[in-house]
Amino acid sequence: MARQHKVKYIVTLDGDGQHAPEDIPKLLAMLEAHPNHIIIGARLADKSAIPAKRYYANRIANFWLAWAAGYPLSDSQSGFRIYPDHLFNDMEISISKRSSFVFESEILIKAAQRGIRSTAVAIPAIYTENARPSHFRGVRDITFITLMVARSLVARGLYLQGLYRSAIRPHLLPTYKCRFDYAGYLMATLSLLVVLLTAGLTLLMALAYTWWIARRTAANAKGVHIIVLGKRLQNNVPDSDYRLRLDRAAKLYLDNHDRQFYLLGGTTGNADISESLAGLQYLDSKGVNPDCVHLEQSSRTTLENLKQLSTHVAIPDNRIVLITNRYHLARAGIMARQFSYCVELCAAEADEVKGLPGKLAYLGEAMLLHWFLSGLCYAKLTRNQAMLVRICR
Repeated sequence: MARQHKVKYIVTLDGDGQHAPEDIPKLLAMLEAHPNHIIIGARLADKSAIPAKRYYANRIANFWLAWAAGYPLSDSQSGFRIYPDHLFNDMEISISKRSSFVFESEILIKAAQRGIRSTAVAIPAIYTENARPSHFRGVRDITFITLMVARSLVARGLYLQGLYRSAIRPHLLPTYKCRFDYAGYLMATLSLLVVLLTAGLTLLMALAYTWWIARRTAANAKGVHIIVLGKRLQNNVPDSDYRLRLDRAAKLYLDNHDRQFYLLGGTTGNADISESLAGLQYLDSKGVNPDCVHLEQSSRTTLENLKQLSTHVAIPDNRIVLITNRYHLARAGIMARQFSYCVELCAAEADEVKGLPGKLAYLGEAMLLHWFLSGLCYAKLTRNQAMLVRICR
């Protein structure tokens, strides 16, 4: 009906009070910068405001839909969106009531196949006790969505490129301006081959090591050169995991004001400022002297973080304290040692993270660690200088 009125864009939002119409200008502002994207109001920035079951169900859905779409998604289940009208030209997609909840997932996949991506804008998560019951029927609708995603992946031969682009490249490898990242795909293929040949044993070993390092690492440090790894911002501010890293750095500063802090991370995602600058602003609010904080604002991944640090910053004896979340410690430590650093690990969290979220984070990190080590071993065995330059000193 909106298209009959010759509109250029269509705004959709749920009618159960979970989306505030007052946030529409936020989406419109992002639309100005990305006029040919689907703009999505993403609610997952503050997980404390979302019922746990819904939060983790959305995270799992994000993984599978991002795989099928071929790029990372922040909140694939949010119905608060702006669609460009031309997206629906000759679009073959069901709008029947029976598959109504499939539409919001399927449209992201179909749009990606046309070269149209989505861009997220952080919005508050609103869950009230007196909200009307959702029309979503768990078993039925999840089954329909799962079958739709499965059909899409099978039709494209499981679309391993999509898995790599959505779940691996954004977290592991530097981003280069080239059409095809041969080294990245080679590492991905090698890792999958090793997992298959070892019946998953090497992946289990990576998972055990990730968990062991997370459990044994203390939340304090003796060193004076403190490295804080950045993390993608949510609405231009640090998310909960990044805040934990910065809070740990602030506590180390209170213990010893002579320490030097290095915040790593450039501008990523839809942020207007760099991860390191947002971190500096946060530390300043915690009473940390900005004069003892140094910024690196060009890198986008953990590997780039450490490579930029080793290239541009001289640290006495290469002795560093590396602060990051427990699930991230194992991979970050191994990567840092490839750049000849003597690493003292420091956990952001005071205690081990338990429950389903922690287990999922450990598994994801184990996969990324396995990916990295497979490529590193191959590069050293074959003396592939192009790959070695990318992943170590």
